[in-house]
Amino acid sequence: MNRTRIVTDSTARFPTRGFLDRFSVSITPLKIQRGLSSIVEEMRMNSANLDPLFKGHDTLPVATPPSIDTFVQTYSALRQHTDQILSIHTSSQINPVITNAYAASQQFLGRCDIQIIDSQSFSVGLGLLVQAAAEAAAQGDDFETIIRIVRGMIPRLYLIFAVDDLAYLEHNGLISRSQAILGNMLGVISLLTIEGGKIIPMEKVRTRARAIEKMVEFTSEFAAVEHIAILQNSLRTADECRTLKDRLRALYRGVPITISEYGPSVATYVGPKSIGVVVLEAEPE
Repeated sequence: MNRTRIVTDSTARFPTRGFLDRFSVSITPLKIQRGLSSIVEEMRMNSANLDPLFKGHDTLPVATPPSIDTFVQTYSALRQHTDQILSIHTSSQINPVITNAYAASQQFLGRCDIQIIDSQSFSVGLGLLVQAAAEAAAQGDDFETIIRIVRGMIPRLYLIFAVDDLAYLEHNGLISRSQAILGNMLGVISLLTIEGGKIIPMEKVRTRARAIEKMVEFTSEFAAVEHIAILQNSLRTADECRTLKDRLRALYRGVPITISEYGPSVATYVGPKSIGVVVLEAEPE
């Protein structure tokens, strides 16, 4: 049995159905907090389940990272079975999960090799890395090879989101308050991407249909693709996601195209009604 154990956080979502039932991955949960109310994020939870936390703009929810103690407890439990732990987490530019993971890992120096990797992504982007690591460990790859596989995938991950409630972007310092208020009044939809692990506004459109068109254009720029994941906020597939999948299927026949829900922690950044696409570019030959 491979000694490597994999740890991630609850922003991760996995494109392969039943992945967590077949692979042993430790999940450190974030908390979704709004005022005095907070809920621990669970893997099967989506933002549609949490309407009270996402209703209205008087105060908006925030995602707080797992504590250092949570990571210490997780690493301690795994330390009973291994001295090699690979901990892969949400972009440090989005949430400070990595900071607490690294601080916890320092308590195990000399006793356990804990490698912390910044995914520079979240949701299914993070999930694709974790899934690749777990599959490599299951087939017997050594620790250094698994780390190399994950690090090699990070530059090939791309993401685009269409956000129709700009209050969440303003709340996270991505646009000004005046831009958010005016944009919501006009029904503007903002397109976001991730560069260097940071959420970056790209451009604005006026309709959901135009946003879908822009996401198709974004994805079509890749000559070769290994996986495409469409992100929505519910387990029930929306009509626009089916339309987007059909459009992308016409461009990339034979490429896996999955539809996944993004969790509440991601919704604190993009809102509870957004749609997105994660692209894993194919390795160059």
